Amino acid sequence: MRKKYTFYSLLLIFCFGFSIQNANAQLRITEVDPSTERIKIKNFGATTINITSYRLCSKFKYGTLSDMALIDGFLNLMPNATVEVTVALSGGNAIDDAADLGLYLPTGNFGTPASMIDFTQWGSGGNGRESVAVTNNFWTAGTFINVAAPYEFIGGANDRGVAFWDTLLNTENFEEITKFNISPNPASLNLNVSIPSSIENATLRVFDLLGKKVIEEEVGSLQTISVDVSKWNTGVYIVRVSSDDVTQTKRFIKQ
Repeated sequence: MRKKYTFYSLLLIFCFGFSIQNANAQLRITEVDPSTERIKIKNFGATTINITSYRLCSKFKYGTLSDMALIDGFLNLMPNATVEVTVALSGGNAIDDAADLGLYLPTGNFGTPASMIDFTQWGSGGNGRESVAVTNNFWTAGTFINVAAPYEFIGGANDRGVAFWDTLLNTENFEEITKFNISPNPASLNLNVSIPSSIENATLRVFDLLGKKVIEEEVGSLQTISVDVSKWNTGVYIVRVSSDDVTQTKRFIKQ
């Protein structure tokens, strides 16, 4: 009887620990603005998580969220909610124009993969705790966000890597290009990209999930362009249309 009780106790502890780990996996860094030292964190999960004691690490400088200036939201982060803070790290440091940023659990070594929840990197590769993020399959070694700051995460809870980061659009620019569409999706032979007439001299770029550029074409005055994807590997790709300071990104699946 004693052994049975112990077994079920261990099973409950394991299940509880797994649920906590799974919940933490839904926390993601969604915006980074190095010029204002501002970041956003979003809870993609279904349960509220108190992130007061969670930590940030950038180029081996550390800080706890409770010690940072709260701009908007609450550190007791509800499902689908975001919180915005001004980053303050050890020694009064802020994030740099070329750096990494990792989100960590309240306890554990910063060099231990299990302690890291999320990671992003911009300006250059090989910064700080990149190797930890690579071990976790959060990031690909040497890749970094190379578009204009501030940066915005455009993926979902299960998306990882540089391909899911882009320039943060303001509302006016976003509305201007909302008619950019792709079809069919999924695609097996040709992908059609439709661009609104208000967008002139646009550039079309397509990336794979590792951030490798597959094609780049100047669209010019064309409103529709057809891309032959028949020989591409199956998987998810990122389609990006940009003109001047206006950029929008969509995903499509190659079957």
